[in-house]
Amino acid sequence: MSLLSSDWPLSNTEHGMLVVLGEFLSQQGLINRVMQVPIKQKTCVHAPQAKLVEWLAGIMSGMEYLCDLNEAPHPIVRDERVAQAWGQTGFAHYSGVSRTLEACDAQTVTELEQAINAFSQPYVAAAIQELLGRGQPIVYDLDLTGQAVSATSTSYPDAAFGWMDDGLKLGYQLARVCLSSPAQGRIWLAGFHHPGDTVSAACLRELILAAESQTQVRPRRRTELVQQRLEQQAEVVAYWRRLVSQQQAQQERWQAQQRKWMGQLYYAEQVFELDPAAPLVGSGKLAQQRDRLRRVEAQLAHCQRIQAKHQTRLAEQERRLAELQAWQAQLQADNQANPDPPPYVEARMDAGFASGANLTWLLEMGYCPNTKALNARLTAALRRRLNAETRWVRVGANAEMTAWGDYLLHGCPFSLTVALERFKVHDQFKYATLVHYRDDGRFPTLPQWFQHYNARQTIEAGNKQLKGTFHVQHLMSRSPAGIRIQVLFTGLAANVVSWCAPWLRACTANPTLKWLSTLNRPKQLVRVAANTSALVQHTDARLAVQFAANSPFPGLTLFLKGIPAFQLALGFNQPYRIESG
Repeated sequence: MSLLSSDWPLSNTEHGMLVVLGEFLSQQGLINRVMQVPIKQKTCVHAPQAKLVEWLAGIMSGMEYLCDLNEAPHPIVRDERVAQAWGQTGFAHYSGVSRTLEACDAQTVTELEQAINAFSQPYVAAAIQELLGRGQPIVYDLDLTGQAVSATSTSYPDAAFGWMDDGLKLGYQLARVCLSSPAQGRIWLAGFHHPGDTVSAACLRELILAAESQTQVRPRRRTELVQQRLEQQAEVVAYWRRLVSQQQAQQERWQAQQRKWMGQLYYAEQVFELDPAAPLVGSGKLAQQRDRLRRVEAQLAHCQRIQAKHQTRLAEQERRLAELQAWQAQLQADNQANPDPPPYVEARMDAGFASGANLTWLLEMGYCPNTKALNARLTAALRRRLNAETRWVRVGANAEMTAWGDYLLHGCPFSLTVALERFKVHDQFKYATLVHYRDDGRFPTLPQWFQHYNARQTIEAGNKQLKGTFHVQHLMSRSPAGIRIQVLFTGLAANVVSWCAPWLRACTANPTLKWLSTLNRPKQLVRVAANTSALVQHTDARLAVQFAANSPFPGLTLFLKGIPAFQLALGFNQPYRIESG
């Protein structure tokens, strides 16, 4: 029996869930925000901003190529109900969307990013509050994944050859950072597009700073660690100042010698001109004095070159000292603005991010890095420490670990904890090294450390979802702004299908086990539900969607606006209600 009223007009759609997602984003104000971003293109039939909305709808329908807007088996361009749910009177041809992406610029991207961040902020804040309320750490997962294009292509801007998909390919690198909470799961915080030859280490700071901007959370900056480097750098500056002073004294001695021999030579030349036969002034004596002066001048020039090098090194070291002083002042200001107590925040990442400079920066920024060793040399050095008394701890079905504290890595002046892990493959052991830092007195056991680090598979699974569900690896635009917007839209789409689940549960009139299971499976929501036929009942006061009888969710009805209404736990994403009277 249908739950839709026969007194209200009905229409058909081939994209039932896409209608629902459009209504969700409309109620949350995102579509209105997108319609305000600046694009330097005039409006003919469809506003350029409307074409961005259309592209987002297409991405959330699981389309693989931009032309699918028109050429898919059931193109959304021809589905009026979808356009209406997404706040539009209709959708444009995909070629028009492509031209709009060409017209977008850096300002468009910046303001679009601000609109998405404003929409995302309540959800991110709720996740942070949940973690803090549970006393759980805030963990940022970082990763870099490749986006390969045709090796012979010349039309992709700034594409470069780099290592991706286990091979050297032409394309781009996509750096992303995410956060996970028990209630919301994985939340994409930011993503950055780079040429294909970009390495992970170059992306760490932008990812961490973007995560801080999104979450509005900062750990306690470790200014005491900066102070250690300041004291060491002050000693280096003092050393070079001593060298400069010593070289200056040596230079002055050679200058005095130069003046002495120049005076004697001048006197001898004057005497020789007046009386060539004068005693001790023959041409041979003049030649000796000239040679002596040339040697003194050569020594003086050599001394001046050394002095110039010392001055350059001193200026460089003084500049580094000034930078450290400014860095410490910046961190002190951050701490003054921080809540008390500040949260524990961890940066979990693969080995590519773990350069010595990056570890130093993370530690001083207050983060607790959890990573693998950057190269095999550390693993080889730890293996040389093994002996018959080494205690191995079982941490997995085929994994053991042993650890050392207060270990100094190359390029990082601060001590870290390192652990050697081994896995038996056939009759041979394979080794790897984990690196961690924690200063809150709650260091995990080796099994806990092993399990927690390997939980970073959440971001790897997220990358797989972005590729398999939203096709982020297929670039739908060749303009720089269009490529960046696709990064923003795919991250947004992955978040939305998770964030809308509580709202969908509240809007469902007759939930089934299959439907409730589907709400926790983003791929099914996008690839199946968003491309499933349904009836739509839509007026100014009411919106309901009922999936078709021959669909995977026969007769399932969602009341998205109007009566009946349902109260959600989170007030910022509850469905609209009509007040009586």
